[in-house]
Amino acid sequence: MTSCIVTKDTASSRALTAQMRQNTYGLKYGHPPNKGLIMAKKSTHHLQYADFAFAASATPRELETLCRLTTRIDVKKGSILMHQGAFGNEVLLLVHGQLVIEKDGKLIASIAPGAVVGERAVILNEPRDATVRAAFDSTILAMSRSEFNTLLAECPSIARNILEEALTRA
Repeated sequence: MTSCIVTKDTASSRALTAQMRQNTYGLKYGHPPNKGLIMAKKSTHHLQYADFAFAASATPRELETLCRLTTRIDVKKGSILMHQGAFGNEVLLLVHGQLVIEKDGKLIASIAPGAVVGERAVILNEPRDATVRAAFDSTILAMSRSEFNTLLAECPSIARNILEEALTRA
């Protein structure tokens, strides 16, 4: 497993995304990842996501699109994935492990596999409402703003499930 560092500012977030893509390219074409960078994994893993709430009614094509648009990342316990007040550039789907949500330094929720985090800030183009931290070593699927918008456009059943979950938390 590898660790993930997500930063507060947009420039650092772009650098993180570039590092993830560089590692994905290197893994795909047989080059070892650069030392100190995050190892991102792209693979055909769509069947294992069919049982999660965000993909409960998804077609096989939608699940394949989900896999094409996401980057699977293993994060270490204690990693901060999103900072309260930071601009939202990515959406995360929890695959394995547990995330905790903290607002103003206080624990407000614990997130189980199948949950989506960060979508509200991306959809509404506003700062993050809370900080998200890995409570245990976890696995997430990460999407940039543009990848998330593509998912919403190309996968109506997944989009509906994600938007319904976001509305219940509003």
